[in-house]
Amino acid sequence: MTAANNLLAAAIETRLFHEDSQSDEALFRRLFPEGSEFSPCMKRRLVKLGIDPSKKPSDLTSIERSAFARLDFDKESITWQRVLDVCDRHLRRVQVGLGCNEIIVDKSSQKVQHSRLTGFDITVASEVMAVLALAKDLKDLREKLGSMVVGYSKNGAPITADDLGCGKGLIVGI
Repeated sequence: MTAANNLLAAAIETRLFHEDSQSDEALFRRLFPEGSEFSPCMKRRLVKLGIDPSKKPSDLTSIERSAFARLDFDKESITWQRVLDVCDRHLRRVQVGLGCNEIIVDKSSQKVQHSRLTGFDITVASEVMAVLALAKDLKDLREKLGSMVVGYSKNGAPITADDLGCGKGLIVGI
């Protein structure tokens, strides 16, 4: 449970870092190297965005590529936290991203520390644990894990584990 939950937390931080430091086209190229195809969860994201899921990555317009590649997190809306198997009250609120490699160059060409406040919860109280308890079977578990909302975009759209491409990986973590 702990590993699955923290995998998703790491994916959020990584996505924030890359979205803050790369263009939409660069993000899209990272997701789709030459000749790659959409996975089933990516096709669900296309539908969510109102883009024809039968298209190939190379067929998307620049506007569709941008919409697909950039989740555009509202950092204040992120609800997902890391978890531990023990309750440690000193870790309920922490600042992450303070390392020397967590520096980006912002749009005004200034070097900026890429950090934010987050925290830790106890594993048994996590959403991953709740989903596991409520799932009827493996297929239902996969669907529920992928549908977990981890935050919202700047325009208020929910961002899920599947939007980050992590729904399938969460099952392996469990």
